[in-house]
Amino acid sequence: MKRFFVTAVLALTVSLSIKAQPYQGKQTSKIYAVADWEQVQANPSLAAADYQPYPVTDENPASIPQLTKAPKGYKPFYISHYGRHGSRWLISTKTYTEPVFFLQKANEADMLTPLGKDVLERIRKVELAVRGRYGELTRLGAQQHRQIAGRMYKNFPAVFKSDVEIDAKSTVIIRCILSMDAACQRLKELNPKLRISNDASSHDMYYMNYQDTDKFFSKITSDPKNTEILREFRSKVLKPQRLSALLLKDSSFYQTFSQKFAYKDNPDGIRAYNANNLLYDLVEIAINLPNTDMDIRLDDIVTLEEIYSVNVLRNASSYRYAGFSDMGQKITPYRQSNLLKNIIETADKAMEKVGTDGRKSAGATLRYGHDSNLMPLCSLMDIDGAGVYEQNLDNLANVWNVEHYIPKAGNLQFIFYGKKGAPVLVKVLLNEHEATLPVETDNFPYYEWNKVREFYLNLLNNSPLKEKFGN
Repeated sequence: MKRFFVTAVLALTVSLSIKAQPYQGKQTSKIYAVADWEQVQANPSLAAADYQPYPVTDENPASIPQLTKAPKGYKPFYISHYGRHGSRWLISTKTYTEPVFFLQKANEADMLTPLGKDVLERIRKVELAVRGRYGELTRLGAQQHRQIAGRMYKNFPAVFKSDVEIDAKSTVIIRCILSMDAACQRLKELNPKLRISNDASSHDMYYMNYQDTDKFFSKITSDPKNTEILREFRSKVLKPQRLSALLLKDSSFYQTFSQKFAYKDNPDGIRAYNANNLLYDLVEIAINLPNTDMDIRLDDIVTLEEIYSVNVLRNASSYRYAGFSDMGQKITPYRQSNLLKNIIETADKAMEKVGTDGRKSAGATLRYGHDSNLMPLCSLMDIDGAGVYEQNLDNLANVWNVEHYIPKAGNLQFIFYGKKGAPVLVKVLLNEHEATLPVETDNFPYYEWNKVREFYLNLLNNSPLKEKFGN
């Protein structure tokens, strides 16, 4: 399983001319059509979508992007960053316990095939291993952030020179705190003089991990109409018959189970279980195993087509809350308004502190959080075309797909460059690849910061949720 998903690196995606236009901003010419079926066949790791282990690794030098040299006379002097935590165990206990319980009952009823019995034993071992560790960072997750920090230091040594200050913040969730710790430890190893401050406080969660305490966004996305749209899409996309026939002697056991055991005789209050549930759960376990230290694999049970179908569905669900989707009334990315505002304000403060000629370093602002923040931030900022508006869910994976933006340890790096007597430039790295912004430039991947700043302040000032976020 590790070889199946990890060895393939993030493929360079191709530009695509599409009719759908982004809800806000001006679409750049560089549009990514990521993780469509043809690309998944060429690079199976993409099928894991946001469960994909971080695809850039020191162990695979070919995966490390080659960066464009800075314009003559320009030097990097500040980095602003937001990163998702690294590889973790699955968060939901039910993803592990429900298929175990279902297959156990099928086994007791003599309804499992020999392969079904084998699968039961495999996932039972996984479920035992994860107890007490739901959602926790794995060793691979910590390693990912050590390596990202190391490459950041190597790519931009001028930012990390001498005893500059590094302001690192995390959400209050332990997997994010440990991700932050792994990155900062690596930076300290590379330069012991760095003055690194670490913090993880509820005080900063208004921008680090917006909580939607008034349920404003959840009321929109959980509208029954949206639930029905996704239910219909699910029934069209998922094809569980092959897997069920492999594991069960008779598919009628789903009905028997739901009548006899659903919400009874089990600790989880299991839902009425069906073939789609089993396919979905086994695929999620399968694609997350490469994020763990376990040698158990399930890729001989679920096919690439089945993995892809689950993630097409999960991608559509993500678009509802993280993209400019009709299911989110085209406003859900604005939940990251505070984070975008913080990125602008901290950059302003950095330049006030050291100037803009590139001679002095302002250090770095490092933030460690979640995909639920990073993905809508990318959409709000229209990074690499993430602000695209697509009505047709059948086409969504061709124009908006989470695998390009939020693999485990996914990250944005804003690199600021200065030169005496010249405008400040900024380059944005998405998962260490040079990324596009919806701002004109004649020197990609470099953009004039004043133009970028003005564009996003206008975006916030014209936000449909301006009053809510106080922009």
